[in-house]
Amino acid sequence: MNDCIKGTVADIRFRNDENGYTIAVVETDNDVEVVVGVFPPVETGSYISAEGVYVNHSKYGRQLKAEVVKLDKPDTEYGIMRFLGSGLIKGIGEKRAAAIVEKFGKDTLKIIEETPGRLREVKNISARMAEDIAASYAEVKAASDALSFLMNFGVTSGLAMKIYGEYGSDTEALVRTNPYRLTEDIHGVGFVTADRIARAMGIPADSKYRICAGIIHVLGENAEKNGHTFLPKEQLIEDARGLLGEENCGRLEECIDELIITSGKSGLKETEYEGGAAVMLRSMYRAECGSAVKLCRMSECANRALPECDDEIAEFERIEHVTFHPEQRLAITSALGGGVSVITGGPGTGKTTIVRCILRLLTRHGKTVRLMAPTGRAAKRLSDSTGADATTIHRALLSEECIEGILEDAVIVDEFSMVDVGLLYSLVRKMRDEATLVIVGDADQLPSVGAGNALADIISCGRFPVTFLTHIYRQGEGSGITVAAHKINAGEMPDLKNSSGDFFFIRAADAHTAAMTVRDLVTRRLPGYLGCEPTKLQVLCPVKNGEAGGVELNRLLREAILSERQREVRVGDNAFAAGDKVMHVVNNYSLGWTRANEHGEGIFNGDMGTVLEALPDSGEIIVEFEDGRRVTYTGEDRSQLMLAYAITVHKSQGSEYEGVIIPLSGNNYMIMTRNLLYTAVTRARRLAVIVGTEDTVSRMVRNNFIRKRWSMLKEFILQAENKMNLLGIVEEEYDPEG
Repeated sequence: MNDCIKGTVADIRFRNDENGYTIAVVETDNDVEVVVGVFPPVETGSYISAEGVYVNHSKYGRQLKAEVVKLDKPDTEYGIMRFLGSGLIKGIGEKRAAAIVEKFGKDTLKIIEETPGRLREVKNISARMAEDIAASYAEVKAASDALSFLMNFGVTSGLAMKIYGEYGSDTEALVRTNPYRLTEDIHGVGFVTADRIARAMGIPADSKYRICAGIIHVLGENAEKNGHTFLPKEQLIEDARGLLGEENCGRLEECIDELIITSGKSGLKETEYEGGAAVMLRSMYRAECGSAVKLCRMSECANRALPECDDEIAEFERIEHVTFHPEQRLAITSALGGGVSVITGGPGTGKTTIVRCILRLLTRHGKTVRLMAPTGRAAKRLSDSTGADATTIHRALLSEECIEGILEDAVIVDEFSMVDVGLLYSLVRKMRDEATLVIVGDADQLPSVGAGNALADIISCGRFPVTFLTHIYRQGEGSGITVAAHKINAGEMPDLKNSSGDFFFIRAADAHTAAMTVRDLVTRRLPGYLGCEPTKLQVLCPVKNGEAGGVELNRLLREAILSERQREVRVGDNAFAAGDKVMHVVNNYSLGWTRANEHGEGIFNGDMGTVLEALPDSGEIIVEFEDGRRVTYTGEDRSQLMLAYAITVHKSQGSEYEGVIIPLSGNNYMIMTRNLLYTAVTRARRLAVIVGTEDTVSRMVRNNFIRKRWSMLKEFILQAENKMNLLGIVEEEYDPEG
């Protein structure tokens, strides 16, 4: 049975405002206690109630380890006097608090709240002073009431603090009126959480607020999980009906139509697709329509970047000892023609050499060039291969020199298959209409994790020059990865006889055998073979679940690699300790980092690092990323970390690893596809190992199923070609920074 105490916070020994973790000295009516746990916002003088169990800390002695801490109202004369005299209420010190309580006793707080004028009955309290005391008390009470109100509906103290920080004294009124507004205003609150709060408050299932929030949720979920930038209207109605219940069928179309005419970020846009109605979130409409028109503008405004450069291309060939294939030469001349151009091809087709040539010719003629890639790993690889600085797209856009826009004459973006429409729009809207954009990527890899089909739509629209590289150069000794990748992409079985030095197949008849084989490869066999640490190897899983899926393999590999028991911080079902290999899994533009004397903000989806420290007392997790940035994770930001000993193939896009191990287990036709296997194999720099059965490999190679993504970029490009003033509509309707 839990112990309960009430008292005044006499001292705060430690407070983490991000997650609420607090160590406080609490004075009760007859004792002094140390209370440890997650507190709502408190100050010295706050009156709290705490419920938990007593523990004996090896260093600090007896403590109440609180499971629940609430701001409360003192109910004894001594408690009221200590609360008022703590300094929390402006205008009242210890002596004045004692005088007020002596006069009004247990009714003191009621008097201050309801008839503050009576405070003048106490010696030396004027009318103005009574008003100030009442106002200060009202502020403290508003915070206490708001947090108590939220926590009564199952809201965690950390989330309650975020909500109160946004709404202040209006918290209860706003949330009672429409709890679904939390999904728009509070980062991290989704429909399910808001719906749980709303239902606990008695909001009816057919509430217009609920139906509208559910519609937006369906579109957002499809963007996040399926990559759709829109849904056909009939599909949206069907999906929303499944979420909200059959009883809301009649009101769904009415609410969709109302959201379509609503301005602002909660509104929707309706457009036409293949002869039917399509409904989009306004953010998606802005990204796809704005990107389409900007790309067309850049194409229209293109001036040839350089004069004819055949002689200089020939000189590059002599210096670099290469001979360009006609399709490679076409890629170079198309890029030098200015505007927007695309270079696409698989591994070994010479994309890197082409980029080096384009960069050298542009800079020789005085053109400024910025190199970018979607991830830190891809940017580093681009930098290493060209000898020039390259950054992630996010970091470039957040840099001081790009605040007013990207001023360079040309931008070259590698690994473009990873670029979603939101990132595409953020990039192109910062570029000048006259600038050159060179898009480099592999169109046969998996599409971006984020919404949209940017690379495929740009290629298929027919509006921009596209060079398809098909001639393979790396076919000699040690090129088993390249040969296997191209065979897979062509629908042919790769050589599974282990005849090359960098592409291997190990048979594992079932998921358990595959998992044990992966553990042995990562911890024992491959580090010696490649001469690297186990953490330099990467396990790439088609699926998260199952014995050979990402979740279970992370547990298995973590136990094997972290041989010594470490102090852990638990976050949901995960635990993190010093030495853990981790990945950040969402874009967080406000998360602060340090590196030597450098400070900045922004950690992005796919950034990988190592846990330096995990501090159970405060709940902090300190991570150093591969580029040296250090971040202290607290509160809800910790949920943006995942263990990364094993990751999904989707999460590996844009990255390259010394060695990859690919466990093939599972029979999901929609997941176990050719392009997933192709993407996994092409992530390997020096070694690729497939673990599974020949039959599974064969089925994946034959399975050319590609899940359809609903996207409008291609259609908007075709529209913009004939209606260049469309960008004016986009710019008038939206705040470009919104």
